[in-house]
Amino acid sequence: MKANPARHTVPIRSFQPLVLAGILAGVTLTAIPCAGAEEAPVPESKPTVAPPAKWVAPVSFQRLDGTAELTPGEDQRCLLAERQINAGESDVFIDRANQILTISGVQKGSTISIDYQPSYQSLTIHWVNIWRGTNVLNRLDLEKIRLIQPERELDQALYSGTKSAVLILDDVRVGDIVDYACSIRGANPVLAGKFFATVPVQSDQSVEHLITRVIFPVQRQLFAKNHHCAAIPSVTRTKELVEYTWDLRKVAGIKEEDSLPSWYTPEAWVQLSEFKTWAEVNQWAMSLFRNTSTLTPELGQKIAQWQQVNSREEQILAVLQFVQDEVRYFGIEIGANAHQPTSPAVVFSRRFGDCKDKALLFVTILRTLGIEAYPVLVNTEWCGTLEEWNPSAVAFDHCIAVVRLDGKAYWLDPTDRYQRGPLAVHYLPPYGLGLVIQPNTTELTAIPHTTGMPQTRVSEYYFVRGRMAPADLKVVTVAEGLDAERLREQFATTPRDQIEKGYLTFYSKVHPGITQTRPLVLHDDEQLNRIEITEFYTIEKIWVPSDRNKSSYCEFYPHSIGSLLTAPVDRARNMPLSVPFPQHQIVRTEVTLPEPWPAKTDSKFVSDPAFSLRMNMRQSGKLLVMDYEYQSYTDCVPASRAGTYVQKLTEASRSLGTSLSWKW
Repeated sequence: MKANPARHTVPIRSFQPLVLAGILAGVTLTAIPCAGAEEAPVPESKPTVAPPAKWVAPVSFQRLDGTAELTPGEDQRCLLAERQINAGESDVFIDRANQILTISGVQKGSTISIDYQPSYQSLTIHWVNIWRGTNVLNRLDLEKIRLIQPERELDQALYSGTKSAVLILDDVRVGDIVDYACSIRGANPVLAGKFFATVPVQSDQSVEHLITRVIFPVQRQLFAKNHHCAAIPSVTRTKELVEYTWDLRKVAGIKEEDSLPSWYTPEAWVQLSEFKTWAEVNQWAMSLFRNTSTLTPELGQKIAQWQQVNSREEQILAVLQFVQDEVRYFGIEIGANAHQPTSPAVVFSRRFGDCKDKALLFVTILRTLGIEAYPVLVNTEWCGTLEEWNPSAVAFDHCIAVVRLDGKAYWLDPTDRYQRGPLAVHYLPPYGLGLVIQPNTTELTAIPHTTGMPQTRVSEYYFVRGRMAPADLKVVTVAEGLDAERLREQFATTPRDQIEKGYLTFYSKVHPGITQTRPLVLHDDEQLNRIEITEFYTIEKIWVPSDRNKSSYCEFYPHSIGSLLTAPVDRARNMPLSVPFPQHQIVRTEVTLPEPWPAKTDSKFVSDPAFSLRMNMRQSGKLLVMDYEYQSYTDCVPASRAGTYVQKLTEASRSLGTSLSWKW
């Protein structure tokens, strides 16, 4: 298949997920998504300059000495990554000190950028200093701070309102220490005063001193969960407060291996949450997804039309297609809107919304039609690993829906597009677990594997004439399930001439000088969710002269399958290895030759728990036929099996393709 297999271009980050490395990545500080005492939103304000609050106990740092071991290519060393959180006051103090080691480090370390949400947070900068030898150079100049609104996710149709306070430092040199501190005060009121935070225990870079201090009201209960670590905080108590401190020294940077599954995070961290059970999270979510608005006459008329549809399943499909295709995806994620859906009547009227908006609109319409349906919160990256988490309101980044009909549950995504066919074949990524927002929910619910798995069958028909004569090629591609949806989206969003050019480029890498002879033919069977594409080409010189002797050769290779058999860079692994999933690719190549060729047959079957490859080749008379089938069965292999998996990949790769030689 020549279409991009990673079709899911629909933006999914409609909830603010947990941030693990914001305080450690580069020199950009991100407001850690934590919540504390419920507060009224603060008016939008510009950054101010003031000393830290009295509750803050700043920590000093030590310059690197000559015995420090540096990582090859390291251009900065983090001397101090400090974060102190006062949960009762929704106040976060952050101090960061980096020692510049190289010219490259000067380039990276001379700009400070601090992100915060001005709709409910205020930013106070305490100091910006450059330590040069025994001199301390004050670089904090409020007039030089620029407040920008980068909207880094606008290309994903998300508008967050996040602002960045940017300060470009003067005169930074190799050997300098850039030390700056700030406080970000305020919590999103939609979190109902509950506290959530993450404690970084390790990062991809080395840190001399990594410290997190959390001050928590003694009358409230805090739950901690370690991930990839056994970090234990020191604890002190007073009558009103309990203080937790994770104080780590000489934290080595972790080397992240390539090709990791999306749900795997190699860094060690501690999750903090004030929720004890998922039932509590569900009660919080139900308060957000409770629709108290009345239906508008326009929406009521539309629902009346759907009521005339013959069957319940056809009603669900009609509503789903409307919400998917006619309500465009766009999220305004400012303040409470980061978690609370917009009224269905408003979403219907303006014809746009993010995932939670579209899910609530979809569910509301179905309930009005008398069909049982509920929103479901999921995490698109962590997926099934959510079972390892403490209950948390910020554990999710996407919202789908579950519909119950005739004793069956259908898990559907109202933000997806171009889905067709019956409910039973609608594809859903392997999210693993979800929180069904309904009154009796007490735990996460396992989301079963989808039945609308992708499959693409490519049939290539070569008609080869004489050695100097052009050859013809016809390609028939039949895509089903998710693959059909990918192609349907491609043809709906890309001009036809660009698609044809891309397809031609694909084959020109194999056959230079190939030209398209007829426009491609597209047939879309929406009832079966099946797309068929036929392409027509002429290859001017399919036979390539050999430099070694008086002969020519031509090659045939299933590139769409070969691209799925790429071995990772890191083969000796300590981390799981990602596998292309889901994938089911079938390629058949038929070559009609100008004269009989020596007969031969070959077959190969490579099997692994993660994938299988079947190859059969037969050559008889003027006909050469090659059949390949690749299918993956999981999204990853554990580190302990990575070596065996790579061996199987290599074995499978060697089974692909063949070459014909014509002596003259």
